[in-house]
Amino acid sequence: MYIIFLLIVILMVISIIYFKQKNYRVSIYYALTKYSLFNVIFDKGKYGEYLTSRIIEKYALKSHKQLFNVYIQKKNSNDWTEVDLLYIDRTGLYVIESKNYSGWIFGNENQSQWTQTMPNNKKFKFYNPIRQNATHMRAIQNFLGLPDDALHSVIVFSERCQLKKIEVQSENVHVLKRDNVRHFIETRNQSGKPIFTQSDIEAIYTKLLPQMHVTEVVKAKHLQTIQQKYKN
Repeated sequence: MYIIFLLIVILMVISIIYFKQKNYRVSIYYALTKYSLFNVIFDKGKYGEYLTSRIIEKYALKSHKQLFNVYIQKKNSNDWTEVDLLYIDRTGLYVIESKNYSGWIFGNENQSQWTQTMPNNKKFKFYNPIRQNATHMRAIQNFLGLPDDALHSVIVFSERCQLKKIEVQSENVHVLKRDNVRHFIETRNQSGKPIFTQSDIEAIYTKLLPQMHVTEVVKAKHLQTIQQKYKN
């Protein structure tokens, strides 16, 4: 009986992996990144990006475009910034900072540090993701030459967390959990102001796509800059 039970469990695990792999291979995320499924599942950051991307893929307008891990050089600087996820549709360009965190999250738009509180009451400080994404927004805006109202800053936290006392004043800044991404997209589809034509979407996508494939030297330089920043 034990051997039969073990065989059943093994078959179930194989089936789950097969279907996960099958679904993953048809995703936009895989098509653009070519990361292996196991690489994504065992990397908390990549997995959060992938889960958010799948929701966008399902509920955004069919004409939308997505990009991942886009590197943009800052204006008048040798430094680079990396954007987790971008999607473009007729209502604008959405710059997404993915935070695959658990626990309780506290913060407001004007603070430099936000707080993550875990169930055991341990607290961790992390850099304000709105400010972090503002850097991405400025770099992309300068790179593309877009007006202010064409860009939207979106901070997406894991559905495993609870957002506590999150205060945001800016109209183009949105902080939400991943399980609210569908509602956010559907609302934008219904009431968002049209900004881009299909030609605009294609042109922006074409210009940004090469920025996913920068050299390893650029990636290493960006990582070094980030490490030095947090060290200081």
